[in-house]
Amino acid sequence: MKNLNSKVFAFLKLVAPIAMVAMFGSACSEDKQQGKLKDLPPVEIPKELPGLYSGRMPCDDCDTKMIRMNLNEDSTVIVVQAKIKDTAVTDTLYGTYTYADDVIKVSLSDNSIHWNYRRDGVGNLSYLTSAGTLYEDANGMHMDLIRIFKAPVMSKKAPETKSEENQEK
Repeated sequence: MKNLNSKVFAFLKLVAPIAMVAMFGSACSEDKQQGKLKDLPPVEIPKELPGLYSGRMPCDDCDTKMIRMNLNEDSTVIVVQAKIKDTAVTDTLYGTYTYADDVIKVSLSDNSIHWNYRRDGVGNLSYLTSAGTLYEDANGMHMDLIRIFKAPVMSKKAPETKSEENQEK
């Protein structure tokens, strides 16, 4: 009897791992079939130009210049720029823009500032040199403004503070 038990145990030691691998493999293949995702429709990029754009711009008198530019439907533009050197200075600039021959021409501060952009295939704006070529910095990076499709909503509500009555408890 002892000999029979050892033979059964040896058989189970050999068959059990093979059976477990087979069950695991079949369970995984079922999961893959059940969990297969359907193909999603392609994302449509809005064709209109007006909207919010954000990115970095070249700056001769600062370390970094970040801008947030809102192109309005009435061809006006509002730019909030932050120049960072030793400290950060934020300015709001107003102006107009035109769109012709695939070039967006932005004129700010009573025509004292001019920026030109070309729109890429995904709706972003690429900064152009005065010669009309894509701007590249010393590292070969382009200055692109990314299209923000859903602008964040800024809360104007002041944060709640605990009243004196609640603080004493």
